Amino acid sequence: MGAMSDSDSYLVNAFPSALRDDALRVVSVLPQTSPNTHSFCVEIGNDTVWIPYRIYHDPTLIDSASLTPTQNELLACLLTRHHDGLIREAYLSKILNSKQVWVPPFVVQLVGEYVIEIIRSIRDSVQYLDPGVYRAFLTRNPLFYRTTKARVISYWNCYHRAERSEDYAGFQVLEFLDRLIMSPRA
Repeated sequence: MGAMSDSDSYLVNAFPSALRDDALRVVSVLPQTSPNTHSFCVEIGNDTVWIPYRIYHDPTLIDSASLTPTQNELLACLLTRHHDGLIREAYLSKILNSKQVWVPPFVVQLVGEYVIEIIRSIRDSVQYLDPGVYRAFLTRNPLFYRTTKARVISYWNCYHRAERSEDYAGFQVLEFLDRLIMSPRA
């Protein structure tokens, strides 16, 4: 295990403070420094977290064998922010079933991005998203959700307008999330 680079220390802030030790451990196994890129912030419980827009670590060089299941889930969340869409998609599949309150921003962010295969993966897995966890996250972060919705509209309009809006995976995921927000709390 290498020592955490000062320039990667910002990645710890992608998770709630209660996970600081786990996040530090995860960041310490990353093989090389990733540039500190733009990030977005959301609220999780009483914490504001700062999630990187993109990271550039080589996942083939990450030795995650000594990480706990929680730490591996944190790592998967971070790798959904990878610059390579295939890597984002591969690690998304590792967190879609999660019931952890810190997972939704990583999944919802991908709905508002441009890789249609990733959006379709989310659409095809909405039944695995924990309704209570996602409802709480979305209602706590209305600006983030509005921004995500605007991005879905923009990407559809720019790249997929030939497809009927009701058939577009991004709109289908948004419809599911909107129903979650509007449904009575369980």
